[in-house]
Amino acid sequence: MSSAVLDASKAIPKPWSRRQFDIVRMSAIRQLKTRYRGTFLGVLWSFANPILMTVLYAVLFGTAFSSYYGGSVIRYVFSAFVAVVVVTFFSQSTADALVSVVSNGGLLNKIAVDPETFPIASIAANAFQQSITTFPLIILLAAVITHDPLRVVLAPIVLAAVVALVAGFGLGLAALFVFFRDLSHLWAVISFIFWMTSPVFYPAALVPEKVRPWFEINPVGLAIGAMRDVALGRGPIDFLLIGKFIVVAVIFLSAGHLLFRAKRKQFMDLL
Repeated sequence: MSSAVLDASKAIPKPWSRRQFDIVRMSAIRQLKTRYRGTFLGVLWSFANPILMTVLYAVLFGTAFSSYYGGSVIRYVFSAFVAVVVVTFFSQSTADALVSVVSNGGLLNKIAVDPETFPIASIAANAFQQSITTFPLIILLAAVITHDPLRVVLAPIVLAAVVALVAGFGLGLAALFVFFRDLSHLWAVISFIFWMTSPVFYPAALVPEKVRPWFEINPVGLAIGAMRDVALGRGPIDFLLIGKFIVVAVIFLSAGHLLFRAKRKQFMDLL
């Protein structure tokens, strides 16, 4: 390994400087421009995809599952939409963050920059595009449907916890992918399992008793449950569910950050 690389790895600033935040911002903008270059709708595709999936679920399952939503297909549609937003944000953001360090390996060998910049930029890019499309709609649903000012206040807090959960997974995956390149294929299967074992298009009441313990610890399912409670709930707020999810999100964020920090000194040998 060259002395320049060693010097670069030692020069990683701690804590983050203004320069690091500028790199995150520029990297996130670059990713969005690359992703939607030449498209007609641009970033609005992040809104179109959940809408189209929700419509599909409503056509296929709306009538069959409406009895679990007070006989209302509209309530099913709103419930499915909130879940689709959460699960697609989780899947897309973690998949982007997973490859971010390896795909920027050439840059890491040239300049002194914290490797954590790249997974954070990937997650920031996805969070930004959702913040101008689907996230405000969820807050609007909370205001229109629940008529509960406290739920409206809690909605962005739960959304922030969703971003924190995704960041925790993204950081951990990005660190592990440097060492295990098969992880991208494995994660595609695991994220699909998270999707199918979360009550996205079906009510949680349909889940068999023997597999419900998994649903109790599934972080994506917890995120969906908390988000539905603040955006669509009526009656008493389930503070236990919301608090549990926020704690889980903080735990995953902390674990992902610590794992990344513990492994980053070995990155240069493998990139």
